[in-house]
Amino acid sequence: MNIALTGKADLARDEIHERFPFKEKQQIVRLGLSYALRLGLEPTRGDDFGRAGDGQNMNVGSFDPSGELLALVRAFHPTAEDPAEVAETLMSLGLVRLAEDLRNSEVTRIADLLYSDDED
Repeated sequence: MNIALTGKADLARDEIHERFPFKEKQQIVRLGLSYALRLGLEPTRGDDFGRAGDGQNMNVGSFDPSGELLALVRAFHPTAEDPAEVAETLMSLGLVRLAEDLRNSEVTRIADLLYSDDED
């Protein structure tokens, strides 16, 4: 089974890679998924979502060899029929949002992704 980025998410991944030069671009895609989960983004594909497959295409086994990411997606979205489809949606949404947050200086360093200034 494969999962893929939208074209916008592929461009966002490259933009993020310029700021955070991870060794492998798949690591940035995983970061996008994690960012979407952290922000509580809903895995919905609106009219402006684009088409998965216009960007990087990955085998689920190489994207998540241990199965831990899909288990995490299941924990956040227990009623979802296909956690791989949810992950595919969230990784694109997360990458686009992270690139936007980098441009707006809401995120300036990796630590900003780990810690929140929110005082809930």
